[in-house]
Amino acid sequence: MSLHTRRWSVVLLAALIVLSSLVGATGTAAAATRISGSPDLSLVAPDNRLVAGSETVVEVFVVNTGTVTEDGPEEYEALVQTARALTLDAESDGPITVASGETPVGTVAEGVSGPVPLRLRVAEGAKPGVYDVPVELSYEYTASVFVDGENVETTHRSRTITRDLRVVVERRPAFDVQSVDSTLAVGDSGTIAFDLENVGPVAAEDATVTITSTDPEISFGNGAAAAESFVGSWEAGETKRVEFRTRVAEDAIVRNYSVSMTVAYRDEDGQDRTSRTLVAGIAPIRGADFELVDVDAAVAVGDTGTLTLELQNVGDTTATSTTVGLQSTDSEVTFGAGAPAAEAYVGTWEPGETKQVSFRTRVADDALDRPYSLDVAVTFRNPGGERKTESLVAGLDPGAGPAFRVAITESSLRVGGVGSVSGTVENVGEGEARDVVLRLAPTDPTMTPTDLEVTVGTLGPGDSADFEYAIGLADGTAPGTRRLPFVVEYRPPGDEMRASDQTDVLAAVSARNPALSVEPQNATFEVDSTGQLALAVTNTDDSPQTDVTVRLLVEGPLSSEDAVAFIPRLEPGETRVVAFDLEVGDEAVPKTQVAAVNVSYKDDAGRQLSAGTQQIAIEVVEPATTFPVLPAAVAILALAGVGYWWFRRR
Repeated sequence: MSLHTRRWSVVLLAALIVLSSLVGATGTAAAATRISGSPDLSLVAPDNRLVAGSETVVEVFVVNTGTVTEDGPEEYEALVQTARALTLDAESDGPITVASGETPVGTVAEGVSGPVPLRLRVAEGAKPGVYDVPVELSYEYTASVFVDGENVETTHRSRTITRDLRVVVERRPAFDVQSVDSTLAVGDSGTIAFDLENVGPVAAEDATVTITSTDPEISFGNGAAAAESFVGSWEAGETKRVEFRTRVAEDAIVRNYSVSMTVAYRDEDGQDRTSRTLVAGIAPIRGADFELVDVDAAVAVGDTGTLTLELQNVGDTTATSTTVGLQSTDSEVTFGAGAPAAEAYVGTWEPGETKQVSFRTRVADDALDRPYSLDVAVTFRNPGGERKTESLVAGLDPGAGPAFRVAITESSLRVGGVGSVSGTVENVGEGEARDVVLRLAPTDPTMTPTDLEVTVGTLGPGDSADFEYAIGLADGTAPGTRRLPFVVEYRPPGDEMRASDQTDVLAAVSARNPALSVEPQNATFEVDSTGQLALAVTNTDDSPQTDVTVRLLVEGPLSSEDAVAFIPRLEPGETRVVAFDLEVGDEAVPKTQVAAVNVSYKDDAGRQLSAGTQQIAIEVVEPATTFPVLPAAVAILALAGVGYWWFRRR
């Protein structure tokens, strides 16, 4: 091969390599795809007829005729034509006011979506004709999709556009529900009244209102699902009241029920027409409804007492002419004079009000100690006027009646004085005890109850009360622990006074320690002398003492003509000094004499008590020896006078 030939071969090979590279590059570029487009939205309202002076909800449909400017796979074409997060915001214009705010629609693919409710209000006197309501549509969409093998890139856009919604204002009557007047309760029959207004610009003739229930629990007349009421001529702006006999089922739920109403009428051109459907709500109330809150059975086996039922009107209406009946299901429980049933009139019963109804009840002597069932019937009249009866069940558990536990918590009993015991008496039985009295029944003659009885009052099951009982113990009684026999007397519901079995409780008795102590202040006297004896009286108790009387008891050779002293009040720890005239006879022998002091008082409860007799020592001493100056002076003067007389005679 020549050199020239070899050169052309090299050039041809290079050209082939370059051409191959270009072909490969062209194949790669052909594999990448771009899809682009956008939604194209418009609004349609099939039922776009409006009436002047009325407010109407127009159902609007969104029509999306999306466009594709660069095609590709169907899934991506659908993506670029779809509007996402679409919202509608209509603007008031002219006589048409938009009562709705911004309304969300959501995702709208190619096609038709809806309906979307739009509330429009047409002004009074608006001229009939065609009106365009401007509506802003705000949405997001995917503007393009770039697909390169497995890689997908998207471009998103947001857009707000305005479209006109075409509506037609007609000259004809229109109707609206102004109010609903209903007091029906569940299970009641009564009247429901609707106030309807002709909000259109013209009158309606031969108008008839038809009401239809959307729920079988609401019926009309004798149980029909629909009813009619003829109204006749209905002027523009006039409000008519239409009433329907309505019944709410016994098992209806307390909630809002909807009813639909239409008005059939003849317009001013003599054409028979029917209004748009009006929707109203009926909210039946619960009515009077009763619950048994509590049963207070103040009666025991073999006893006659009071059975009290506590009931509450848990409904939401007032019950009138109410009675509460009670019937026994067992012959061992009777009422009044032995009847198996009884009834009480209650009258008006407001919602939320609780009433107590009592019945005189007797449980037979041989009745078993077990619960008994009673049928309760509450009969009343609901606001609808119907007489109703509600059945309840109550339980009567007569129990075994009251029983008592007596416990001593503190004792100040002391030998030779009056003290007290404090404690509690508890009703540990199953019935109420009234007029409870605690009584000490001692058999020991050294024990004297200062209080004959202590009144406790009423004790229900589990109730307890504190008591204090004053008891005196004679001198010579041994300190330590004493047994106190208590008896509890009470009145059960049957009003027959009863006494419990004797209950023995233990109480501590301390050695003699008078509440008032006496100490002499000046107790030394000479033989054949008179003076004052001062005694210090101290209240050693923790409570004040009043009307303290101190008596001095003496025997010869001691005597006193004023042997009683009185102190109006002594506070705890207070000391007062009292004085007595004391005479010591000339026959007295110098030595320690004994005098007795008796102290009585009233405690803070007003009881007259005695601190006992206390002994004090009085020292009798010889008279002190002194020179008789005056007698000596008299004798000297007498002798001097005699001497002087004798001297003169000589």
